[in-house]
Amino acid sequence: MKLPRSGLLALFTKHPTAANLLMILMVMLGLASLTKLNRQFFPDFGIDAIQVSVPWPGASAEDVDANIVAAVEPDIRFLDGVDDVRSIAFEGAAVITLEYAAGYDMQEALSGVESAVAGITTLPADSEDPQIKRITRFDLISRLVISGPYSEQALKSFAKRIRDDLLARGIDKVDISGFRDEEIWVEVDPGRLRQLDLTLDDISRTISGKNQDLPSGKVGDGQLQIRTVGQVDNAFELEDLVVKANSSGTKVRLRDIALVREAFNKDQATLLRNGQPAVELVIQRALNADALKLANIVNDYLNETTPTLPPQLKMERYGIQADLIKDRINLLLENGLSGLILVTVVLFLFLNARIAFWVAVGIPVAVMATMLIMLATGQTINMISLFGMIMAIGIVVDDAIVVGEHADHLSR
Repeated sequence: MKLPRSGLLALFTKHPTAANLLMILMVMLGLASLTKLNRQFFPDFGIDAIQVSVPWPGASAEDVDANIVAAVEPDIRFLDGVDDVRSIAFEGAAVITLEYAAGYDMQEALSGVESAVAGITTLPADSEDPQIKRITRFDLISRLVISGPYSEQALKSFAKRIRDDLLARGIDKVDISGFRDEEIWVEVDPGRLRQLDLTLDDISRTISGKNQDLPSGKVGDGQLQIRTVGQVDNAFELEDLVVKANSSGTKVRLRDIALVREAFNKDQATLLRNGQPAVELVIQRALNADALKLANIVNDYLNETTPTLPPQLKMERYGIQADLIKDRINLLLENGLSGLILVTVVLFLFLNARIAFWVAVGIPVAVMATMLIMLATGQTINMISLFGMIMAIGIVVDDAIVVGEHADHLSR
């Protein structure tokens, strides 16, 4: 059989040094790529969806469906690019999710939904403003539970401080759960209301009208902006609110007719750990972030922070995804190394030593070249890609044996 006189194989046959240099280059670039590839549990995949939520406090699910879902869904169902619409009506709110065709411009989609919802004029008067957001997927890194014999407010403060520190160090997202929403309770004295000829509706309108933080526009050429600031942050500010002013100039403040206090929503559940109040932080990563690097950031922060916390405050970490990723990578390395040794021994027993050597060398060369291609095409090291490489190693060995034997036969 004659060797080919042209083509890539013929070139490397005539210039074996070039083939060796290419192999070395593939290994070196593969090793460099290995340090830059993101490591995560599952491959990244986008979610082309937008969510519209409309709160309506106190409304039943039937009323929400009839007055909110029926008003919003027809105006957004047939927008460009929408593949599917799912609407959920429950007590106090409606949530409508729009799924878009793959590859559709989601910035344009978000603008279209905002314009369509802004044009709806039939929503209930006492419903809150619609909230529109693009659904973004985040992957779990780990969970952190903070517990101890402290008040709900104190635990919340600890959790917020830890969250802010982690975000400042490069963590993409930290959600806090386990504490109830803060509320300001106003308990009005009915006798004082009658004396002042006021009603609960009057008090409610006064609080709503003066508890606002709104833009008021621009002055002149637009260089100076004016904003009306009236949002209260605590019970002390709210109880100073003027609810009525007499002709004599006497002002009746909210504290004169009501007890104003800060509290937590009684209808929400609380989190307990070993019988003590607790707060949970869910630490997450965005797409294209390295899970192992972010896990190391969390580890370093906890090692630095734990000694500075009060002795009775406990921080426990669980659900660590980085450990699972490390286990899978170690499994691949162990299987690859043991397979390489086994294949090399078997090849040296049944094949020419030179062929056996080059077949064995083909395994790491192929893996390194794969790393280079993965980096160039935006892939990541994850459970799926690792499984694929494990499966492909067997194919590489089989092909290398066939090619090596054939080359040895031709050389003889």
